Amino acid sequence: MRQRLDKYWIGILLGLVLPALVGWVYIERFNLWYTFEAFDWDLMRPILGRIGQIGIFPNLALIFVFYTLEMWRVAKGLLIGAMPYLIACFGLLV
Repeated sequence: MRQRLDKYWIGILLGLVLPALVGWVYIERFNLWYTFEAFDWDLMRPILGRIGQIGIFPNLALIFVFYTLEMWRVAKGLLIGAMPYLIACFGLLV
């Protein structure tokens, strides 16, 4: 069963979807849409960078879980899927 689920594309898909979902939930939970509308987007860039960093944390937890389950390809796929978010976070914070 593990070998059937140990695919790169599963990890990449999880790595791309999970941070976006966590970021959206974070924005909804703390009603940040009003803040984004009230202020200029140039002022909001650092906040968006921080939200991106918060969104990556579940990926890191899942990487640990998949490493302990010895599902190496899924864990590598999670890292690959998190790379665009990491690059975007560093780009927004600079």
